[in-house]
Amino acid sequence: MIKILDNIISKKEQEVLKNTLHGGKFNWFYISDVTKIDNKKQQRPAMSHLFMDNGNINSEWYNIVTKISDNVNKKLNKKLRPIQVRSFLQFSLNEKFLGEEKIDTAHIDLHIPHTVYLYYVNDCDGDTILYNYKSKNGKGKEDVPYFEDIKIKKRITPKQGRVVVFDGMWWHSSSQPTKGTRTIINFDMVKEYGWR
Repeated sequence: MIKILDNIISKKEQEVLKNTLHGGKFNWFYISDVTKIDNKKQQRPAMSHLFMDNGNINSEWYNIVTKISDNVNKKLNKKLRPIQVRSFLQFSLNEKFLGEEKIDTAHIDLHIPHTVYLYYVNDCDGDTILYNYKSKNGKGKEDVPYFEDIKIKKRITPKQGRVVVFDGMWWHSSSQPTKGTRTIINFDMVKEYGWR
């Protein structure tokens, strides 16, 4: 199941959030690769912010994003809670970082059953790509596809205020923006009880 929900928060709230994340006071941290810090295959630097990790609030800015996951839960009649919430800001990169392939490394965020709520902070290019491979619940890090065998199942274009909801065990990736910045907030959601 893939759900696309537009305007999950009001236009005014979208602008406040965008201006906060793109403003000078928000704390961004450099990462050497947007998918995986120690990635040997590619190096696509970006900025990152960890709002929540392992169910613990990690940021003074956490309260500015909670309405997004709350509204998705209400809209879809779900009772999921965040276990990990991160934001990424990707810049248009020089061709030497991209090569022929502008798609980032396919991955899953966590090796436990979870649902992804992916919020787009701004209009941009750099589609989210979902693949036709789903890790089996409980198999952990050993359940990795042969990348030459996976195929693109769906592409979602970023749009400010849009949330894409999908089973987090489906392998996915971003693609690099070419016309400015791409900023997202990634919520990894789990069942309300028994997630630890």
